[in-house]
Amino acid sequence: MGLLIALIVCGAPAVNAQQTIEIPPPSSQSQPPLHYRPKPTPRPTAPRVEQYEQSAPTPAPPPPPPSVEPPPEPTPTPEAFQMQQPVLPAIFRGCWQGDVQFLDSIERLPGAAKIGSWTPKTYRLCYERYGNGPFQLTFTEAGIERNRKITNAQGTMRLLSTDGRTFATMLAVLHFDEYRNGDYFSGTTFAVDETTRLQCEIHPDGMHVIGSVRGTREGDPWFRAYWHAVFAHVPG
Repeated sequence: MGLLIALIVCGAPAVNAQQTIEIPPPSSQSQPPLHYRPKPTPRPTAPRVEQYEQSAPTPAPPPPPPSVEPPPEPTPTPEAFQMQQPVLPAIFRGCWQGDVQFLDSIERLPGAAKIGSWTPKTYRLCYERYGNGPFQLTFTEAGIERNRKITNAQGTMRLLSTDGRTFATMLAVLHFDEYRNGDYFSGTTFAVDETTRLQCEIHPDGMHVIGSVRGTREGDPWFRAYWHAVFAHVPG
């Protein structure tokens, strides 16, 4: 009996000790329980097809029209031609005449025929009105001093430019046939064309002219010459 009491007395603290063991509360930072959610399976999508507007096919270009010759330009009338030309001042009106007996210089062009003696020229140019028409510049067959070496002389004159006061540049074309060796008894001739550029200026004593000549023989280049003269105002 005493032994039983002793065991009870001795075992009491052990029982009390077991009863005082404290179990720590669960930590506040503990993760909440995870709930498993299955990952959704992606649905297969149909491939995207882009649609474009289809334009109508481009038609083939029409065949080119047959080539047509353009209509010929109308030939200008004499009145229209005169309007396109420069006009000489009134101080040039009337007739002017001058003799070119001598040259300042002359030279034969390369490969040309031999040059004979210079044939004196009498240049006569007129700036006159015929009827009610405009004033016209003429250069007649009197442009060559008549002699036995020359025949069939004819000339034309054209105005190139003018300063509108006292100066003008003209172009004279003189054609004639010259007897070979200067002998008209032979009856054989060759054609000569002299193209002369005239620089003319009116002074109190007349028209001062500087001429530069290019000559051809039978159409081939022949010579180049220079001269100067004073033309006098003469009756028409």
